[in-house]
Amino acid sequence: MLQSRRLLAFSSRVHTYTLLLYVFFFFVYILGGYFQVADSFVALVHYCLTLVSWTSLLFGFWLLIFSAIVFASSGIYSGAEAILTVLRMALVYALGLIIALLEAFFAHGVILS
Repeated sequence: MLQSRRLLAFSSRVHTYTLLLYVFFFFVYILGGYFQVADSFVALVHYCLTLVSWTSLLFGFWLLIFSAIVFASSGIYSGAEAILTVLRMALVYALGLIIALLEAFFAHGVILS
C-alpha cells in the first residue's frame, strides 16, 4: 500500500516535470514568432509541443486511473494528486488552445462580417 502511494507521488512529480517541459517548448514556440528562425526549427518545436502534450495528457489519464486503483486497494484517497493532475492536464490543454488560436490568427487573420 505504501509503495503504491509513493509511486503515485513520484509519478505526480514526473507529471509536473512534463508540464515544465511543455511550458519551455511553449515559450520557445512563442518567441520563435518574435525572432527570425528557420521554418524547420518552427516545425521541430511544433512537433515537440505535440509530442510532449500528448505524453502529458496520456500520462495524466494514467495517473487518474492509478489513483483510483490506489484508492480501491488501500481505502485512502489521494485527492491532492488527482486534483493537481487534472489542473496540470487543463493547463496543457489551455496552452495548446492558445497555440491553435495564434496559428489560426496568423494564418487566416481576423474576418469581420
